[in-house]
Amino acid sequence: MKKMILLAAIASITLASCVKNEVTPDEENGSNAISYQTVVGTMSRALSSSQTMFPTTSSFGSFAYFVAGNGTWEENANDETTTLYINDEEIKYYSLGIGPFLAETWHATAVHYWPKQGSLTFFAYTPKRIAVTCGKATGIKAENYNVNDVNVDFMVADIAEDKKQNITTYEYNGVPTLFRHKLTQIGFKIKTASDYTNNHITGSYVAGDKVIDLKSITIKNVANVGTYTQLPTEGWGGHSGTVDYIHFSGNQEVTTTSTVAKSDGAQTIVLPQTFADDDNVNITIMYTIRTYNGIDFSTETVTETKKLRDLHGAWEMNKNITYGITIDLSSQIIYWDPAIENWENVDNGITI
Repeated sequence: MKKMILLAAIASITLASCVKNEVTPDEENGSNAISYQTVVGTMSRALSSSQTMFPTTSSFGSFAYFVAGNGTWEENANDETTTLYINDEEIKYYSLGIGPFLAETWHATAVHYWPKQGSLTFFAYTPKRIAVTCGKATGIKAENYNVNDVNVDFMVADIAEDKKQNITTYEYNGVPTLFRHKLTQIGFKIKTASDYTNNHITGSYVAGDKVIDLKSITIKNVANVGTYTQLPTEGWGGHSGTVDYIHFSGNQEVTTTSTVAKSDGAQTIVLPQTFADDDNVNITIMYTIRTYNGIDFSTETVTETKKLRDLHGAWEMNKNITYGITIDLSSQIIYWDPAIENWENVDNGITI
């Protein structure tokens, strides 16, 4: 479902539906070493058009807790017998079989075997270089995470509870590891509501033609530091810092064709956060309007500011938001209001 918020800008968020799928136990007589199956997804529980395979050139970190006997993570997570089994191991893809490992599998450098009795509950995150902890009460936790590590896509996998063997849920045989984006991605497109150049081009402009050039798009007063916790309720808290992100700076002619507006290296990954009524988190757009008079032109510099709270309530995790900016001059058409002042009669006598 695509949700459109139409004000001064349009926020577009795509949500995928939930789909169930089968799992197939590992029936091979090969290695009993723990391996992983990785997917990057949105809101779907099965590999679908809304999901992609995790890049084989990337890696991720994994933790696992051992739950003894017939216990479950839901009932026995806080028991003393529930202990850390795998501690932040880096998991990579290996195309060749090495030692006890099968070819074309995801696994750690060290060999980890499934327990004979009991089960394992897995936690995972990526990229591996992000500093996280994993506790029974918190799950994955990234404390005082600074999103200004430009455009790093911090992802955390769904908790894989009570696993006892490698299974095939997505593509590979192993622990089902479905990653979801824990930050927000934003972008901008811009256009004009009408052709204010009247279909004229440079060198042929006539009186009344207007040429609009985008100069900058800046997101102001944004929090950039926060703490992510996976349990007991997933989310971000402890927001701090106030930064401005210059998303575009330059000179881009705006036409009736919706065009991406983004400078190289612009910050497109931002920290999820809510916008209160009294917040001053805003989008500031600066553009110029050249109005031709038949001989020359005059230039007007326009600055528009829109509070994000007036567009939507929050930047949410795992959302890719596109703000569609439309410059509409229809309410700015100049009209004339002519009238004639009556003659003022003056009588002057002339005596001759």
